[in-house]
Amino acid sequence: MNPQDNRITAVRIDAQHIRLRLADGRELAEPIKRHIRVEKATPEQRQQWVLTDEDHGLNWPALWEPSSDGMLSIWDLDQDLLYNQALNTLQAAKWDTAQISRTQHELVALWRMEADINNGGFLQLLGNWGMGNLQVALQALQTIGAPATQQCLQAMFSVVARFEESPEETSLADLPALLTEAEHEQLQALDDAFWNYPERLAKLVVLHYGPAPA
Repeated sequence: MNPQDNRITAVRIDAQHIRLRLADGRELAEPIKRHIRVEKATPEQRQQWVLTDEDHGLNWPALWEPSSDGMLSIWDLDQDLLYNQALNTLQAAKWDTAQISRTQHELVALWRMEADINNGGFLQLLGNWGMGNLQVALQALQTIGAPATQQCLQAMFSVVARFEESPEETSLADLPALLTEAEHEQLQALDDAFWNYPERLAKLVVLHYGPAPA
């Protein structure tokens, strides 16, 4: 997609929503409760927003130190729409990834990657979804042009790869108890690196897959 298409062209804020009009004609209504500082601000303070990130984000300088991405980012909102659409498609397919398109499968794998690593780390991702999902996520990261995140994920797997090569059957649920202290520390450092987001993953996802219908 053209990054000019989802620029913010108009903003309207009421008691419940931050309403955005985009250059491509879409209108998004972001619940204000998702942005606690804006929710707790006075009506006057809520109107003191400024555009940032080439009109792809909003900052409220009086409420929080401005960031280059914005307190509210269109890339994040469009990524959420894409992920939700893919998850709804998977649910309609009775959670069978073989019944959805490759694009939808990649989006599901990326959502699982972000959700699980951000919540409980790489071991949670691998334990919940297995090697198949990991491989699809790695391929998707390569496709969208996120080499640093891909390398981080590959490094995470390298810590536990010896168990896959073991002739004995090893359950993924057993991995936390089987890893050495040094391996746990290595995974923790890699989890920390992932949480710092070496690349703007949301932007890369949206630029490659395009915005989902609002």
